[in-house]
Amino acid sequence: MSSLNGINTQGENIADCGGLKEAYLAYESWVDRNGEEPRLPGVNLSGRQMFWVSAASIWCSVTRVEELRQQVVTDEHAPDKFRVVGPMGNMKYFAKDFDCKLGSTMNPEKKCKIW
Repeated sequence: MSSLNGINTQGENIADCGGLKEAYLAYESWVDRNGEEPRLPGVNLSGRQMFWVSAASIWCSVTRVEELRQQVVTDEHAPDKFRVVGPMGNMKYFAKDFDCKLGSTMNPEKKCKIW
């Protein structure tokens, strides 16, 4: 597998991080004004956890290996998996909402913080 071209994806990676953070802060503001949402029947996730699941779900995909090889070399977007793991793994809000162990993939000790 080829390496991801960080120069190609840098701008979109920043946009993914910033957009997700601002959306989460907007949701937090909504919760502050309206109170916690009730849990969905049969789904044992809080409203905050559902925010993250919803945000991640747009990147659910299956990509052929050949297409992935081409994408990592030429595309300005990171592969879908990394558009979830990168931004969410670097957000303290995600780690708090899912109680991720410090040092785990989704809560690394050193996080990349843009804003």
